[in-house]
Amino acid sequence: MWTGKWWWYIQDMLPKGHTLAPLIIATDKTQLTQFSGSKQAYPVYLTLGNIPNSLRRKPSQQACILLAYLPRLFHTAMRVLVEPLIKAGKDGVTITGGDGKTRVVHPILAAYVADYPEQCLITCSKYGSCPKCTCPPDHLQDSDLYPNRTPEWTKSVMNEARATTTSTSAYSKACKAKDVNGNVSKPFWENLPYTDIHLSTTPDVLHQLYQGVLRHLIAWCQELMTEAELDRRIHRLPPGLGLRHFKNGITALSQISGTERKNMGKILLGCIADILDDRAVTACRAVLDFIYLAQYSTHDDDTLQYMEDALALWHANKDYTAAQEQFRKTFRSDMIFCS
Repeated sequence: MWTGKWWWYIQDMLPKGHTLAPLIIATDKTQLTQFSGSKQAYPVYLTLGNIPNSLRRKPSQQACILLAYLPRLFHTAMRVLVEPLIKAGKDGVTITGGDGKTRVVHPILAAYVADYPEQCLITCSKYGSCPKCTCPPDHLQDSDLYPNRTPEWTKSVMNEARATTTSTSAYSKACKAKDVNGNVSKPFWENLPYTDIHLSTTPDVLHQLYQGVLRHLIAWCQELMTEAELDRRIHRLPPGLGLRHFKNGITALSQISGTERKNMGKILLGCIADILDDRAVTACRAVLDFIYLAQYSTHDDDTLQYMEDALALWHANKDYTAAQEQFRKTFRSDMIFCS
């Protein structure tokens, strides 16, 4: 976290001699058992950004603590949990560090780790919209840039809806019209100092890239070449070191884990390279490049530009209706000839 610009930006806003302690909160609704009514738990974890990632991810180091188990009233419960951070974040607290020196430390919420549904819940964004920008849900596939969401903008939408409506249902409808969650009236983060909740939500490689983008990409390829043809090609792939062999294809899989989705990504390009239009293959390669680049442990201007280039390459090649229709006609005639 200390390689980013956010830390220095917030540190410059604190009084001279005071120190920033970036907090990381993580939540993940967990399925405990499918027996006895499918019990679920909603744990909240807390760790510090100045602890190296290699340490805080190890349970044996005990660098991550369990704060609470949440009930269904998420924002109400979270507001109680983070209330001590309001005064501590504004005024600071005196803490003795590992070097024996005493400093005034400001604990500030810097990152909130959650999957996409929880990101929408945390940021008060309507499900299906972007938690970070104001892009409408039906334009998420566009390459256009939209203004970022800010806590002030989200609260202004809620305040306007509250002032212009007289019922709960009308308030909810007014908020959802602007892609804001209409079931929340007081976000838990509204009084947290130096906190931009939309900026603090972190990308989720598993749910958003593998179970989201790659899943869509595979479905896109299946639509172009039929599910049966893609399964046939996956089935005929020879075994390889580090590659999983899906002997029955992938269509028959009911519940696909993140690991299985990663293994699909490793073989997808080889299964489509000689059958789909060149632009389709280029588009798939661009998405796969983006996914793998996103998992670099550190980034600089060069690697971020690589990701921008991959995304631009996808947008430039994703749409080719005429070529797609010609491919389908050719593919059908080839299949009839083969049969």
